[in-house]
Amino acid sequence: MVNQVGLHNEVILVGRVIGYQKNISCNNKKAIKLKLAIPNDDGYNLEPNFACVYVYDDGNISNSLNKSQAIAISGHLESNHGQRIIANIISLIKEPNNA
Repeated sequence: MVNQVGLHNEVILVGRVIGYQKNISCNNKKAIKLKLAIPNDDGYNLEPNFACVYVYDDGNISNSLNKSQAIAISGHLESNHGQRIIANIISLIKEPNNA
């Protein structure tokens, strides 16, 4: 197959944590399932998009998460048992107090 199209499964998401579940198992590893609200590209006045992201938990991440926390995630899609977004790198965005 010379003319095969490569499938890229990398994602970058920036949004807000609107909920999370601790002690979830993902690929036989302890994880946290985050539900993110992601701003709509067409306009910030429209309803946000939602995404569920699995983050492997080392114990420190779950202590740092808060609802409405701004977060950026670089991850990848896995489709072994249904489609999942797995976070490779997360960055908790610190916002000014008067925002």
